[in-house]
Amino acid sequence: MEVDNQQTNQPQMIEAAFSWRHQDFVRYHKNVWWYVISLIILGLFVWWCIATRNFLFAIFLVLFYLVTLLYDNRNPEIIDFAITPDGIKTGRTFHYFKEVTHFFVVYQERGVKNLYFEFRNPLKGRLVVPLDGQNAVAIREFLLGYLKEDLEREAEPLSSRLRRWLRL
Repeated sequence: MEVDNQQTNQPQMIEAAFSWRHQDFVRYHKNVWWYVISLIILGLFVWWCIATRNFLFAIFLVLFYLVTLLYDNRNPEIIDFAITPDGIKTGRTFHYFKEVTHFFVVYQERGVKNLYFEFRNPLKGRLVVPLDGQNAVAIREFLLGYLKEDLEREAEPLSSRLRRWLRL
């Protein structure tokens, strides 16, 4: 059965100005000490919860730790990313430019090289795309034709720095 592109919600991907593939998350190496310290911290928090008779929060902390361990043991998937004149495509999801409030690029010579998109809907969070050897200047110039750039953002967001520091 042939699917007509006009019937699907996805726009045709004929005119991708930029496209590349990247991993959906960065997997950080954790040594034994990371697990030992995190278990000690978890134990202290669970002990505090039991001492204050907050059993539900103790259960929540243990479940959160287990989910983090499960998430940590999965391999990153390779995501197709494309920038078109209509919007951005990440994996199977397409975001029109009208859904995005602004973008910013963090490009440090020997460090972070990411493209960030902020959405109008705050529940969508922030889309982080590694530039992985792409021409950041050409991508920025193309996006300026469609979106506002947040020029005040010169460094990586605190949430990303904290995630890298904690190796999550």
